[in-house]
Amino acid sequence: MPHSTINELKQLGIGKKIRNLRESRNWTQDEMAAKLGLSKVLLGQIEEEVVPPTVATLLNISKLLSIGIDYFFTSDEFTGKIEVTRSNERLSVHHEDLAEAGRLTYNYESLAYRLPKKHMEPFFVEFDESEQLGDELTHDGEEFVHVLEGSLELKIGDDLVVLEAGDSMYFYADVPHAIRGIGPGKHKAIIVLYPFES
Repeated sequence: MPHSTINELKQLGIGKKIRNLRESRNWTQDEMAAKLGLSKVLLGQIEEEVVPPTVATLLNISKLLSIGIDYFFTSDEFTGKIEVTRSNERLSVHHEDLAEAGRLTYNYESLAYRLPKKHMEPFFVEFDESEQLGDELTHDGEEFVHVLEGSLELKIGDDLVVLEAGDSMYFYADVPHAIRGIGPGKHKAIIVLYPFES
């Protein structure tokens, strides 16, 4: 069973890191929330670590602040050169834990979060069936998607692509993209982000 979402993410201090970065730029919560397209209430809850942010929110914050997403998942205490993450050690975020759950149709687990200064962020993602694609996202870097179970529909720019179990896709993430599960049941994938800075 993955670790408790709130307690584990609090140990990483993601909310505190976001607040410190915001304050270092002398932005109010109102200003940063507006830049991110979030409500001030939600940003405040994320900073206070009442609710965890989605991957999309972290990518938007990373882009806005010109930092790598790995900054939020690494711990200064970890000094090793390799990381083994056991199945019971994954950091897990479930959409029912999130204030923005109404817009979120997936759960995610970070598969590697201790190793500092890494360039890739691998996630196990479980999608619910969704009637429509969510908001399109763009960010620097690249993404890799490998479907383990079910079917996913991806909109990449003007292209719609359906991936079945065993299929993979690699794309440049500065192209607007969105993803959803199609059909009944759970749809599972490994998604690797390589959000290099431009």
